[in-house]
Amino acid sequence: MSTASGSDRNKPGDENRQNATPNDNRPGAEKDGTKQPRESLLARIERIWLDKTSIDRRTYMQLFKGALAPTIAVAAYQSTSYANTFTTVGYFVGTMAILSLPMQPRAKFVQTMLINICATCLVCAVALLAMYCTVTARLNTQGSTVPSSAAAGGVVTTPYNSSASAVAGIWLFISIYAINVFRAKRPQFTIPGMIMANFANVSMVYAPQFTSMTAAQAFAQRLLVAFLTGFAISTGCAFLVFPLTSRQVVFKDFTGYITSLRGAFKANLDYMHSLEETDVFAPHRVNTAGEEVAGSKEAEVFKGKMRALTALHAKTSIDLPFAKREIAFGKLGPDDLQKLFRMLRLVMIPVLGLSCMSDVFQRIAEERGWDRSKSFADVPLSDAHDEDEEMRIESVIEWHELMRRLREPFGSITQAIDEGLEHISIILQLEPTRKRRSNEDAAEDGDSRPKPGEKGFLVSYKRRSVDFLESKKEMLRAWCAVHDIELPGDFFNDPYSKDFTAPPWMNHASLSKDRKRLRKQLFMCLYMEFLLFHAARRISELMLYAEELQAAGKFSTTRLIVPGYKRLRKWVMSFASREGEAHDDQQIDSEANTTSVYMGEAYKKRKDPEHLPPQNTWERSGDMLRGIAHFFASPASNFGLRVACATMCIAIVAYLQETRSFFVTKRLFWAQIMISISMSPSAGQSLRNFFLRIAGTFVAMLLSWVAYYIVDGKTAGVLVFYFVFLHAGIYIILKYPQLTPVGVIGQITITLILAYELQVRKLGVQAATSNGQAYYPIYILAPIRLATVCGGLFLAWIWTVFPYPITEHSLLRQNLGRSFYLLANYYSVMHETVRIRLRGGEGDSASKDSPGYKLDKARQKVFSKCSMVLAGLRAQADFVKFDIPIGGRFPTERYQQIITQMQSALDFMVLVSLASSAFEDLQRRNDREHDSEWLVTFRRLIKDANVTSEAITTLLTLMSASLSTGSALPPYLRVPEPYRLASRLDELDKDILSVRHIAEPGYSSFAVMQIGTKCMLDDLRKILAGVKELVGELDFSYHTVSTADDSRNDSEETLTYHKSRSAQDFVTSNGVEK
Repeated sequence: MSTASGSDRNKPGDENRQNATPNDNRPGAEKDGTKQPRESLLARIERIWLDKTSIDRRTYMQLFKGALAPTIAVAAYQSTSYANTFTTVGYFVGTMAILSLPMQPRAKFVQTMLINICATCLVCAVALLAMYCTVTARLNTQGSTVPSSAAAGGVVTTPYNSSASAVAGIWLFISIYAINVFRAKRPQFTIPGMIMANFANVSMVYAPQFTSMTAAQAFAQRLLVAFLTGFAISTGCAFLVFPLTSRQVVFKDFTGYITSLRGAFKANLDYMHSLEETDVFAPHRVNTAGEEVAGSKEAEVFKGKMRALTALHAKTSIDLPFAKREIAFGKLGPDDLQKLFRMLRLVMIPVLGLSCMSDVFQRIAEERGWDRSKSFADVPLSDAHDEDEEMRIESVIEWHELMRRLREPFGSITQAIDEGLEHISIILQLEPTRKRRSNEDAAEDGDSRPKPGEKGFLVSYKRRSVDFLESKKEMLRAWCAVHDIELPGDFFNDPYSKDFTAPPWMNHASLSKDRKRLRKQLFMCLYMEFLLFHAARRISELMLYAEELQAAGKFSTTRLIVPGYKRLRKWVMSFASREGEAHDDQQIDSEANTTSVYMGEAYKKRKDPEHLPPQNTWERSGDMLRGIAHFFASPASNFGLRVACATMCIAIVAYLQETRSFFVTKRLFWAQIMISISMSPSAGQSLRNFFLRIAGTFVAMLLSWVAYYIVDGKTAGVLVFYFVFLHAGIYIILKYPQLTPVGVIGQITITLILAYELQVRKLGVQAATSNGQAYYPIYILAPIRLATVCGGLFLAWIWTVFPYPITEHSLLRQNLGRSFYLLANYYSVMHETVRIRLRGGEGDSASKDSPGYKLDKARQKVFSKCSMVLAGLRAQADFVKFDIPIGGRFPTERYQQIITQMQSALDFMVLVSLASSAFEDLQRRNDREHDSEWLVTFRRLIKDANVTSEAITTLLTLMSASLSTGSALPPYLRVPEPYRLASRLDELDKDILSVRHIAEPGYSSFAVMQIGTKCMLDDLRKILAGVKELVGELDFSYHTVSTADDSRNDSEETLTYHKSRSAQDFVTSNGVEK
């Protein structure tokens, strides 16, 4: 939650520039038949800059803010009062300004800052308790008269005391262990965990030197004030310098969402136009010379735009909760934002189905055994060599003819959809209003229809949508004409009483090749029509809602928006919940690019096969003791122990008498801090990451030399170059989140080197060395910093490998297993949704108590989780392939294939759910047109049909368990065969799917469900084969072999038996019968 000032409306130019397609404004490109003016030099430079760096105006504002806060912290040290306040711990102010991440949107930043402050105060209290124990241990062994030495403002130094050192070491181990266990349990507290670890490391290193609590309290207070001052400077920069609210981020997401939708619809139209000339059954291929040899490249472009759109959808789902609970001056409330996002999602789903058309064609070719490496786009029917080639060439020619006939209606509805999305952007004030046309201009254009943003556009849009729905009959008439079915002119007005001329193939059996092929072709035509009309209808509903908001006056005035009590309570509860809405706002340890998603209680809660539920007090107390053991055996405890051991490997040097001075003078505690920053519960052992961090630290050392010596050590010049060089680390955090630790460590390294040098210059060498640290000039200090940082990183890597490695490969496998669990969850909800819709039991979806509302909410929630996890897995798999392998090569290609197939299966699951919604929509309408005899008969026939199967949920859950644990799959595991609903309906009523009913409103929905179910099961078969290749399959098959065969001993298990009536011995072996 935060307070924001100013309007939440973004400047359209900046947002549209960021989301524009690079090829839209090419110099000299022709658009709509006219040659565009030549691109100016300035515009060309701007376009190239954005293409290469992705740094637009808003991005640079974030870079500026992120670099400004630590620069202010370091520059303020030139003030005498400031320097006297912080003395030798002043560089922690700059470090905390970096870890506070002031470039975050305001709601995220405020939430992070509140937790940081509470965490810092808590660790300070624990540190004071630990210091009290160390001081008490010293006094109990040496008495109260201990010689000491100190400089003004410095840390008191005293003779070595083994008891105090031992107590401090124990407290450090416990503190680091507890902090990192909590960090692993609650990923949303990653940044506070790092800050707490910094405080604990520094305070426990100096704790054995204090002879009284007065000195300990003074040091703890100075350190606490340094941390809080860094937070304060970061807060000032976040609030006052280029303030960015979470609402602005969401509106920018909405602008990009609508722009991406428009681009996706345009890409879909281009793909449909390409089907007029290309072989629809051949995938896109390019030869070594870069020439197009097969398939449609437009399909790849369309898929690329959809991947970008789904990634933006996942990002918006993360940004939206922060915008909803933000206190801000704006126009739309939290509920308005939530509803807009849900309606945009409903528009996206049909586009998702359209992007799967090329996959459906590939599946048809694969099922028929056609050679997809060849293109038959320009091959005449007379050149066919066999029956299969003849069928394929005939199919390609038919699709060319069909798509030419569908060009005009599909182009018309796509233009209407594009204008509808533009109208929504204008109404929501996401882009400027078009210049209002006069009547003379409209007459000159020859188009009197209202334009986007004008009054009456919604009515015009609905009329065009209805015209497209009516054109469906012409599409079906064209399909019939292509296949020699002669229909009367008024056939679709009364198909029950009209006769038509049927070609010979319609008299074949329902399972004949011709009938199956042509039925699939018809289904594909209906598939395209259904999804385009459904998208147009959802856009109409979104336009209606936007105009309702406009009519209510919400866009005319700016008001103070305050979240309600329920939303604030939910926000507070999310701090303690594993399913908090803050999972991604505070995680900077994302080098593996994993996504933390709460899987639900059912994923973790397992039934204990060795214990019944406790029945009395004694058994419940015993369960508590067992819970303690389970806690110490948990992965979180394992991670905490690794970090604590890695930290103590360095800290032990500070607690031994012979090495204490070396530890202090060489500043080895920064190696401890690097361990806390670099070790992460979500990132495994990786040589690549280790070398990247070393490289980042080395570059930071070089930059610190450049910043210092290029201006001959002048303070003002050093600060300017320090500010400039910090941009690089922040750029890595913003644009390459998988390399975030590299950016953070680089910023901290350059801060340590330059801030210390400026600190010594202000305080003087004597004061700077009062804490026992030796002074070194910057050309020596920088390599020492590099060595300490590298030492900490190396120990962190060692303790990720020892005693057993936690590799990124194993994490990718486990995350893939978790994604299967989510997919099973989504399929289960989808299965129940389809079942109640086909039986008419969804109820009023507007009521929160209805089954339809609850299922829809659960389905959206799980879909967002699936999208986030799969996007993270794709990025993680792409990044892992650059790792340096140890041992056998990691099967990256297989993992990428499984992830792609899972995304495809999820898309088709969504499509089946979308198609089933049409039956519920038809049931709600009371007019006779939609209460047709066909629909009544269809519902009666499918009442007991199992369109989806519970066995798929079982299959996905088994694959999840096998991948998570690395165990083999059970034997004889199969994907259930698709429910042949069309064949079943033919058996029950041979007229139910005849040509007379192809224009029925529910027929298209039935076609989409058939295609979606079939393709989903095809994907699951490929996924099952891929998982079997990864984890294996148990094999209990035994065969009889002769004892004379030497190969029988190759079997790992044999059963020997003797036949009672024969002297020849046989064995039953896990082998081949001989």
